[in-house]
Amino acid sequence: MRNISRSIVLAILIPGLNASAADATKELSWSSVHLEGAHLQLVSPKDKDRSSDLYFGKGGNLAITSCFKDTCTGPLTVWKIENNRLKTGYAPSEGDALIKVTGNKLTLRDAAGKIVVYEIKSRD
Repeated sequence: MRNISRSIVLAILIPGLNASAADATKELSWSSVHLEGAHLQLVSPKDKDRSSDLYFGKGGNLAITSCFKDTCTGPLTVWKIENNRLKTGYAPSEGDALIKVTGNKLTLRDAAGKIVVYEIKSRD
């Protein structure tokens, strides 16, 4: 559960925002990102026959749907922005930094330096 929470991060942009970072060492502020009601889908890194979707709910609830072929599971956990990091799950972590926003894609860097890309599928 902890690994899923750390590697699955989700965010959605305020309509009209189009910011970007020059490279993965820079960070953008989460203050311009609206998470409630967002649905993100993992683009990269992604294994064949697997998918991961994140649904940010009100009150800090986060539903994660992870599928392998025709079998899906969906834990419910929590999310928050703290010290300009997106933190997911119940275990304390350093959280994920927002490093690039282009069109309907978000690029994040986790505490270990791993780059993760999500597509914004919908927003409330």
